[in-house]
This record gives sequence, structure tokens and C-alpha cells, in this order.
Amino acid sequence: MIRYYNLNGKLTEVARASLQVSDLAILRGFGIFDYFLVKKHQPLFLADYLDRFYNSAEKLGLSVPVERSEMTRLIRELIAANGLEDAGIRLVMTGGYAADSYTPVAPNLIIMQHEFKAPPAWQYDQGIRLMAYDHQRELPEIKSINYLTGIRLQPTLKAQQADYLLYHDQGVIRESDRSNFFGLTDDGILVTPDDKILRGITRKQILQLAADIVPVEEREMGMDEIPRLKEAFLTSSTKGVMPVVQIDDQPIGDGRPGDLTYKLGELFQELVGAYRMV
Repeated sequence: MIRYYNLNGKLTEVARASLQVSDLAILRGFGIFDYFLVKKHQPLFLADYLDRFYNSAEKLGLSVPVERSEMTRLIRELIAANGLEDAGIRLVMTGGYAADSYTPVAPNLIIMQHEFKAPPAWQYDQGIRLMAYDHQRELPEIKSINYLTGIRLQPTLKAQQADYLLYHDQGVIRESDRSNFFGLTDDGILVTPDDKILRGITRKQILQLAADIVPVEEREMGMDEIPRLKEAFLTSSTKGVMPVVQIDDQPIGDGRPGDLTYKLGELFQELVGAYRMV
């Protein structure tokens, strides 16, 4: 059970953790966040996630109110206070309590811990379906709290019997709504989009693992390449490596999760299992 969050540097009981309604996150949807897993009390790949969080803040003109060393201490303090061996951590920073309801001021920083529920096993065993959607996220290199499009389209996804979205920009593949996209071409090259995306931390790990076993390219990737893909998968903190077997009405390969997808998934889980924070 999660008993505590950290609100502006102080451990706070979950029931007492709150923001004023004048916060820009509420009034204007202005803020950033990041999310990572904790395994055996270890925050996974924390340096990479903090790099991204501080980068997002800088690009939005926000100043994180604590240095990285203090942020690390606060995260560890929260993990110890809640006592969960495995969990998720969400960092959130808002634009603060703006007197004019528009101009960012001193930010609010929240560190939240969540019980982590892994995706259902069938998604890895059978693979998932994606629904393609023409959409380019604003400021894609920033992990903002703006998920309007993904949330708005949830009923459409359900009606289409799809599991997640695949965003493309007039035919140029970008990413999923909460994941990065990879495809294995018919000539055996693992490809992932490299422009106008959020550079996922799991994506980074997979690129490093894959480089030892398959040719890898980070490049522009078109929707017209999908019929020729032998395999496809998503990567994210919560999903790890998740096989994709269909996009809209187009099966990927033979319509089953592929060998490379499974291999990279196994290698990633081994990496996570052996991870120790320096």
C-alpha cells in the first residue's frame, strides 16, 4: 500500500497531498512528468530518467527546485518510506500558482509512488494491435502532461478492437501514444524513427542491446513500409518490449510475435534483473 508522496520536498500522506486549483497544470495543462520503475528497491536507469526530466524542464523554461543529488535522495526516501520492493515512480512538475492564470511561477514538484501492475501476459504471448492515427505531438522531445489525443481516442481504440495508437505525421511514423516503435525490415534491419519523438529510456537500452545481434538504423520511417515488416514491437518503461502483430488491417509478418522481438525482450529483462544503481 502506498502511504506517502513527496510534495515540494516533504513526505506527505497520500490523503493530504494536494495542489491549489490555481496551479497551471489544472488551469492550462502546463507541466512535465516522467515515470520509471523500481525493482528490488532500485530505481531503474535513474540517471537517464533524470536527464530527460531536467531537459524537459529546461525546454519549457521551468527551473527544477532541487539539484539532481537532492532529487535522488528524495526518491530513495520515498521508496524507503513506502517499503515496496517493486513499484513505479512518477515525477511531476507544474507551472505553479499563477496570479494571472497564465504565467509560470515557482513550480510545484511532486514525487509519487504507485503500485505497478504489468501488462497482461497475453499481450506478450499473442501480440497487440495498433490503430494508426495522423497526429504530431507538440514539443515531442518534452515529456509533458498533455495526453489529450491519446485519452480522447480511447473509445475509438476500443471500437476498433485495437490496443494502442501509432502516431504518424502525414505518413511518417513517429511513435505510439506512450511508447516508441520499432520494425524489422524484410532485409533484416531493425529500424526505429529518430525525429520528432520522445526519446524513450527503454528505447535507448534496446538500441544498445540490438546493436550486438542485428543491423540497426535510426531514421525516417514511412507508413508504406509496414506491409514489408517482418516484425514490430513497442518499447516503454511499463511495457518493456511488446510485440505488435497488426496495424490497422495489416498483419505484421505472419501475424505472430517474432523471434527477434522475443530475444530482445529476454535480453532487456536480464538487464533489468541484473541492474544495480551506481
